[in-house]
Amino acid sequence: MMPEYTRAKPYRLVFTAVLALCGTLNLVVLAYILRRHLFLNQDFLGFWAYPRFTPLTAIYNPDAMMHFQQSLYRGYHSFFPFTYPPDALLFIKWLGTLPYNAARAIWLLAGLACFAVAGWALLRGPVAVLALLASPAALLCIVLGQSSFFIGALLLGGLAALPRRPVLAGVLFGLLTLKPQMGVLLPVLLLAQGRWNAIAGAILTTGLLVLLTCLALPPDLWRLWLTSLPRIQQDYFSGGTNLSTMVTPAANALALGMAPHWAMALQTACTLAAALCTWAAARRGSYNAAIAVLLGATAIAQPHAYAYDLVTLPAALILGLRVLGLRAAPGWSVALGLVIYAGPLLLLSPWASSFYAAPFLAALTALLTWLALRPPAGAISPHVPIHPAV
Repeated sequence: MMPEYTRAKPYRLVFTAVLALCGTLNLVVLAYILRRHLFLNQDFLGFWAYPRFTPLTAIYNPDAMMHFQQSLYRGYHSFFPFTYPPDALLFIKWLGTLPYNAARAIWLLAGLACFAVAGWALLRGPVAVLALLASPAALLCIVLGQSSFFIGALLLGGLAALPRRPVLAGVLFGLLTLKPQMGVLLPVLLLAQGRWNAIAGAILTTGLLVLLTCLALPPDLWRLWLTSLPRIQQDYFSGGTNLSTMVTPAANALALGMAPHWAMALQTACTLAAALCTWAAARRGSYNAAIAVLLGATAIAQPHAYAYDLVTLPAALILGLRVLGLRAAPGWSVALGLVIYAGPLLLLSPWASSFYAAPFLAALTALLTWLALRPPAGAISPHVPIHPAV
């Protein structure tokens, strides 16, 4: 049998090569974007336009938003609907005070900085943080100017704080309601581990956000947002809008020709399975193993997610590898991790229509759950994270 250190060496060489190539690509693209003048084919255009939109009571009207954005940018024939909850407007209001290029630069650099800090707090290793920032999912976030770095920072930061600073974790989880589908499995984890202080912090933070929004903005926005959600989901699925870039089981099934009602049934089943995996891991696994399952399972549990929403997934891969151990990792598990990590690059290639992430994400969730239910001997307790060096 091949010695363990001999088995691990090729893995390290492959990981080093992948990180070097992906990291270089991300840096080149980031530098290009920061130097280039305004261009319209990125999601940040929507974030920059939303604070300028009036009247706010029509912000969830897709026709009104389309006419507004097309009036802002001559020759622009698309639009980015506002699908976020109303409290997001409080956090992006500053974008309305800056010219486009300056706002875009601050948005990208601040997002990367927050994400890196949160990644360090959770993973405690330069290589691990590099893997987060160099991922192809992060590249998509850079290219599109999406909010995933900020949302990912809230999720990773909250998970890092949860064992020793549960109230702070609750505050960060409450702020995660800015994009609530990213925290769809957090209640499962918190309830399974009895994190009552964190639950209280999240509820109070969410309530405060709702109150502040009602005081600063038209209170009817919350009702308008809630009533817009079914229409938004139906528009995306029935119209086939960007299905190839979505990572949910329902979207993948629709792209393959499944009827919408069966696709939604499949999504419901996957969400329930993901919740069960998270519950079992939180009850029986080490903390690192449990949050690895949560991060992996969230990718298939949320009903609406794109490839750039996978920016936190490398943290699940890293934590899972730490639990399993690089030398003990079978070749197929390493291959699965590399496919999931590098998969979003397909969206920048002629084979973009072949991007079907859900089956691989489901396999990863199953693997991480199996690991969580067989915790390593080095775990101090079920609820205290361990941070062995990568």
